[in-house]
Amino acid sequence: MMHAPLPFFVSSTDPPAKQSILLSAMDLFASRGVDGVTVRDIAARSGYSNPALFKHFSTKEDLARSLFEACYRRLAATVMTPSADLRSAITGALVLIETSPDAIHFVLENLRRYWRDLPRDARALGLPGAVRRLVETAQARGEVRAGVDANLAAALILGLVAQIARMAHFEELPRRPSELTADILDLIERGLGG
Repeated sequence: MMHAPLPFFVSSTDPPAKQSILLSAMDLFASRGVDGVTVRDIAARSGYSNPALFKHFSTKEDLARSLFEACYRRLAATVMTPSADLRSAITGALVLIETSPDAIHFVLENLRRYWRDLPRDARALGLPGAVRRLVETAQARGEVRAGVDANLAAALILGLVAQIARMAHFEELPRRPSELTADILDLIERGLGG
């Protein structure tokens, strides 16, 4: 029997109970929000008891923070690769959305709630600042108009990515996210282009 590969926020070295709890929690948190989910909901969905959940996480909030940190780090790493430019960062984000729509929707919906709880090294991977720097680099190359406010452009791009993640999570996209890459890049280039 072939199993689907585990999403990036679940380690193959984790015990089966923890894997199931992480998968169930992500699905529930992304669909209902952290406040709309109880420990009992996660336990029921995962097939494990409340004590099994508490063996791996001290509270529901601890579980949510753990998932947020793993997802935030992955999204930030995708956007901030050493060779990243605006085009490759957006392309990478769309591929990540396609492979893990729940995780990206969850992290973008919970930035305000959990960002301050991240360890210092993860907070240094600030997504808005990283996208702003990519916009500034694109401006220096003449790919984005010089008069465009880089902070507003970063907000526009992050908002667009967040909406695509939301639509992918709720299965409302007409095509796979990676199939939208050319259209999305075209919209950004027409709106911001140099």
